[in-house]
Amino acid sequence: MKILSMVLLLITFQSFAKSQDGVVVHILPDQLVLSKSCVARADIQSKEFSIIYSCIDSQNTMYFYNFRLNNIDLVSDFKKNATDVVVNKSHFKSYTLYELTAKNSDNKPIKFVSYCTKKVCLDLVSDDEYEKAIQDSITAQLQG
Repeated sequence: MKILSMVLLLITFQSFAKSQDGVVVHILPDQLVLSKSCVARADIQSKEFSIIYSCIDSQNTMYFYNFRLNNIDLVSDFKKNATDVVVNKSHFKSYTLYELTAKNSDNKPIKFVSYCTKKVCLDLVSDDEYEKAIQDSITAQLQG
């Protein structure tokens, strides 16, 4: 059942995603235009149900848009697997916005931003510092 759901979700995403000035994705209540560098990936072996777009910014830093069901508590997961976790929770239009900073096991800083509705979330994450314009672009596009 999980594999069938993943396939249906991927087909739905791809039917909404088309190339214009970037990749158009309509997963959240709002349509987002992602960079042309973004490539969709699905991991059907993953325990969590999500579609990931991996992208590269102008500084060649890889970052990820993870569209997932809002059925896990990422804050708790971060607190279990990282140190110095700081969570800023706020409301942005119809979204709950979580901004997390932490340090991983190698004491390297992690920045994580999540835009959530009751049903789905968009997580913006990178192993390195992505350009601020990426988060600004998401914020500017969300109307909900």
